[in-house]
Amino acid sequence: MFLQCIEVVGAPVLIVGGVATLGGGWLPALYRSSVRRPVMFGWAQLTAGAGLAIYLVGAPSTNTPHLDLAVKTFGTAVWVFGLALAGLAEREPRRR
Repeated sequence: MFLQCIEVVGAPVLIVGGVATLGGGWLPALYRSSVRRPVMFGWAQLTAGAGLAIYLVGAPSTNTPHLDLAVKTFGTAVWVFGLALAGLAEREPRRR
């Protein structure tokens, strides 16, 4: 139950943060010094928020256990991909 509360709050916060980063270049104060690629960080926030939303909304809407597991697995994979993008956003871009 506690994790669902975190997902309910976390998914919209990540999505709004991603839109703010992509739309206006705004970064949360915690990440301003470490993020080197703000656009990629915005996409990472959107992806992680979408993964949490898929996991949260998709799971109770299915009645089959196998489909429930598939939706949860897909939501987790999307969330992990968002976390990987956030990690890449903190690295220096390659120089040519």
